[in-house]
Amino acid sequence: MIPLRLIRVVPEHTSVEVENWWSEAKAQHKGWASHTWRDPIDPRFFPITSPYWDKCESGAQLADLVRAEDLFSHGGVYVDSDYQVFKSFEVLRGLKAWVGWEDSKVICNAAMGFEAGHPGLGIYLQLAVQRLHCGTWESGVGSFTEALKDRGDVLLLPPESLYPVHYRDKDMIDVFLDLKDGIQNPWPWSFGVHHWRHSWAVNSADSSAGASA
Repeated sequence: MIPLRLIRVVPEHTSVEVENWWSEAKAQHKGWASHTWRDPIDPRFFPITSPYWDKCESGAQLADLVRAEDLFSHGGVYVDSDYQVFKSFEVLRGLKAWVGWEDSKVICNAAMGFEAGHPGLGIYLQLAVQRLHCGTWESGVGSFTEALKDRGDVLLLPPESLYPVHYRDKDMIDVFLDLKDGIQNPWPWSFGVHHWRHSWAVNSADSSAGASA
């Protein structure tokens, strides 16, 4: 079972909007523990990946490693700082793991839940470390997709469940929200929406950070 933990990983400085989204997420999960890993992050808490942090080519790569190792070590639910949560993930806690397809090719790591020690995350961490030199996308969602796509112990949710708006259409998100006429969630079939703000881009020397950075 996935424990009552809600986590995020953020750069040193965030926006009021990002903090409001985090407050909304926590409000949807009353009684859950919540934790923010904020750059600079103490490597002592990450013995698996911290020996390789100096090989990261972008802040997004570091954030990918931190979120995955935290969930592997402790379990819980992770949401990106630019993921706006509309409803609780409580109904998914009985699973060993859940993630969501971004589209027909990519499993995104912007919102996910895992029990501690999940073997799929262990495989991902190995691949991610091995591929740090291959760019942010390959060591991130590329390896994440490869590690999890064929596993029977991970629920793969359709794009509409977690990513109702594709990153190529991200400019439409604010339009939908502005026209929602007081409806709290314009996508009632979705747990939330990823705003695709690329919060780690300012720390990235790698233009391949891609949609899920």
